[in-house]
Amino acid sequence: MAVKRRADFAENRLRILSAADEIFVERGVGAPLDSIAQRAGVGRATFFRHFPDRRALINEMLELFLVKLEEASATLAVTDRSIFDITGQLYDEMIHYAPIADFLRAQSREDPVLLQAIDRFHALLRPHLVRALEAKVVRSDLREADIVIFAVMLAAAATTPNIGPEGRRAAYDLMLRGLHNQG
Repeated sequence: MAVKRRADFAENRLRILSAADEIFVERGVGAPLDSIAQRAGVGRATFFRHFPDRRALINEMLELFLVKLEEASATLAVTDRSIFDITGQLYDEMIHYAPIADFLRAQSREDPVLLQAIDRFHALLRPHLVRALEAKVVRSDLREADIVIFAVMLAAAATTPNIGPEGRRAAYDLMLRGLHNQG
């Protein structure tokens, strides 16, 4: 019976996270948590057993986002141009996780979860950026922090009402051109 209970617990957690993805994209991170529980098909008590508050839920979603990017970076061969591949992966993921960026922008610059996320983001970018800088395919002044700004700008484009997929792609292409070495 304990195995079934653990399986149910894990399944409910995944359903809540999936529902949160959908609801946050539809309504933003300020959407009522009850709407997430309802979409997940769980009661309030079950929801709050997994995530005691909005912050805990968003922190878990941020963790999933970072793990996806870390895995993508780890499996990507470091080449002269792999920085463009990892920013492409970032674009794909940012469209999905954009509402989280809205929430994080509202946090204190000293927030430990935010600081750790930025450190992890820098670490996954570093080998690709170093190689691109050595090959001179990106601007010589490009730093990991610039790509964090790039990510935030992508999130803003992704959450702007009525911009649509074409507008998001245009914003990505414009920002991507800004990474290239112009010399």
